[in-house]
Amino acid sequence: MTNPSNLLSYSKVPEHIIRKSKGEIREDESRKQQSLQQFKEWIAKHPFIKRCTTDDRHLIPFLRTKKYKMDEVFDIFEKALIFIKSHENWYNFSEENLKRIFDLYDAGFIRVTKDFDSNGRKTIFVNHKNFDTEKFDHLDVFRIHCLVAPILADDEASQICGVNYVLDLSEDFTMKHLTICPLKQLLEFVSQIKFTPLRYKNICIVGLPGFATQFLNIIKLGITDTMLKRLHVLNDVNDLWKFIEKAPMNEKYGGKFTDFETKENFKRIILEKIENYKNFLNFEIDLEKGAKMKNLHESVGSFRKLEID
Repeated sequence: MTNPSNLLSYSKVPEHIIRKSKGEIREDESRKQQSLQQFKEWIAKHPFIKRCTTDDRHLIPFLRTKKYKMDEVFDIFEKALIFIKSHENWYNFSEENLKRIFDLYDAGFIRVTKDFDSNGRKTIFVNHKNFDTEKFDHLDVFRIHCLVAPILADDEASQICGVNYVLDLSEDFTMKHLTICPLKQLLEFVSQIKFTPLRYKNICIVGLPGFATQFLNIIKLGITDTMLKRLHVLNDVNDLWKFIEKAPMNEKYGGKFTDFETKENFKRIILEKIENYKNFLNFEIDLEKGAKMKNLHESVGSFRKLEID
């Protein structure tokens, strides 16, 4: 069992962010420990969870995402396990799949800012210009997101303050990018954002071409009402700075870091944390029983709304 005094000690969270956590998510040490104990007892008695982690490090992101509202914590946890088990291929981080993920990462498809902004947030930045449709496929896109977001969720500041997500389609986004994935799978992929224990504070789509309105409709259908209010469709990168701070970004976007610095920083974090994430993924549930209990089916369109505030 994790020693509470050492819980998430790898993350150096500034004092103002600690204060923010107590205010926004109503967290103090007593409440945290009591909620963790309640969470573990609930898992032990769960009707369709046969085996899963009870490490503090794995449970706290769910508590913080739902601001210690335990009914909502249990709901997102159940749905996360069901979703992952229903899409195991997306969470298959074999040596071969990891090589493809890192090839796509090195190509510049996805970045996570090196620094936090003044609100204590990092930004996930996706640039489809760097997605080679001849080399990669939609499963590579799914897997890299299913790795990057949970790795980021393993950071205290991100758990407390949330993250931003930017999808840049302003350069070289083509019909080939749009049609590489079956629409049903795209909707299922978009819906996974609801089951990741992260608080998405801004979701920005930059430079959406006219032929991609169906893509936007799928995104709107797949996210929660709260996320929909935080979705911003922007004409170009200049509009982005109304919602995202420029300083932590790469130099290309007017920030202070080279792409190499940003790339290597988060790659190091992935390599440090991936085994811990694999430990979280090592669970067993009765999928059929769980899907019936939660009224979930293979089609994500039948998932009832789940808000992440």
